[in-house]
Amino acid sequence: MLNWLLRMLRRPPDAAPKPIVATPVRVTHDDKLITVNDGASAPVSMTWPEVGNVSVLTTDAGPFEADLFWIVTDRDGRQSLIVPMGAEGEPALLQSMQARLAGFDNMAVVEAMSSTSNAVFQIWPAADLA
Repeated sequence: MLNWLLRMLRRPPDAAPKPIVATPVRVTHDDKLITVNDGASAPVSMTWPEVGNVSVLTTDAGPFEADLFWIVTDRDGRQSLIVPMGAEGEPALLQSMQARLAGFDNMAVVEAMSSTSNAVFQIWPAADLA
């Protein structure tokens, strides 16, 4: 009676269909600079000292479209770097933000990653410190 369930459980992990969200965006960073290149226009850069705010924008467009975006805004609020989840270099950027930005709110990141609706999550400075 539950043979279908047993077949699903015995399936190798790679056999399960996975949503694929391809993005041409590439983010790189070093000790001084964060650079985002979307492949269509000129790369945009921001120095680490210019970073004034980090938030995560989530949408209800997933799982076959990008539905989570890092928004890194400068101190004046005039320039933003937008990095979709899954962009090349995105995991390394997250690790650097966690290490460099004192008070980085990892719990807000977890909440954002769990969101399936349209929302904005304040990551840094942490909402209770802003």
